[in-house]
Amino acid sequence: MSGRTAAGGAETLRAAADDLAHHDVVLVTLDSLRFDTAAEAKVPHLDALGPLRRACSYGSFTLPSHAAIFGGFLPNVTEEPQWDFYSREQRQLWRLSRARQQAVPRTSTLLRGDTIVEGFAAAGYRTVGAGGVRWFSSGHFPALFDTFHYWGPTGDSSDKFAERRRGDFALDHVEKLAGEVAGAERAFLFVNAAETHAPYTRGTGDAYDAETQRVVRAWSGGWNGGEVVPSTAAARQDMTRLREAQRIALEDVDRKLGLLFEALPRPAVAVVCADHGEAFGEDGWWGHNQPVPEVMQVPMWIGVVPGRGCQTAVT
Repeated sequence: MSGRTAAGGAETLRAAADDLAHHDVVLVTLDSLRFDTAAEAKVPHLDALGPLRRACSYGSFTLPSHAAIFGGFLPNVTEEPQWDFYSREQRQLWRLSRARQQAVPRTSTLLRGDTIVEGFAAAGYRTVGAGGVRWFSSGHFPALFDTFHYWGPTGDSSDKFAERRRGDFALDHVEKLAGEVAGAERAFLFVNAAETHAPYTRGTGDAYDAETQRVVRAWSGGWNGGEVVPSTAAARQDMTRLREAQRIALEDVDRKLGLLFEALPRPAVAVVCADHGEAFGEDGWWGHNQPVPEVMQVPMWIGVVPGRGCQTAVT
């Protein structure tokens, strides 16, 4: 195993994957996170899940990517080495009964319903969700869950890139989320982490320096059709600042995930991935919503977390 793999993690995860029905499931999407940002960040709690994988998203923005994820299709890992239960031949941890009729592999869990959320609910799981970008403020996704929380910009916010404060993110409320799954025999918990989406608010709630704030706003203008000249030295410096801001945001998310994993009441299979990435001026592209490599290539980790008070490996 690589240095980014927890000792014994693969064996523990393989055992859990054989029968997901005996474990809680935690699914975390890191909004807009680039793969190279994840590869450069110091993320000990994510590293403990297992090796970082490069995957391909099924959507270039939040709505289609989460529709695919809730439809049972996690971002597609194609590079080697692969998990023996999630590979080029077997790309789903969960198979929906209404999907194409074929034999369900030993390493997939059959769920009945139109989405994995409905499938877990039908299997007796309590389903709890939390979102941080506007796609989760109302509509179809929140309605899928027994309980759903939205911590993010309101619909009447005039500036979507305004600095967000501490408490404005789903992962600022890990004790509440863990408490809501604690009373259930089994639970499925979904969290959309918006920290890695612009404006990349620091976890302390402090604003970035004025120059980084200027760059985020200039980038948003380029995303919306403003003039961007990525070949200039100034633009390259702007790209570096954006990468750095997103990396710092991810490292704070990792700290919060450590708190969440510790607060969980029981062992859980944890899947952490980005819904899509972000272009920072490469070949003239900025933002997301276009199928370029910086947007479509995303990070993924899968592993088992022991939960509060559990000191032994899951078998």
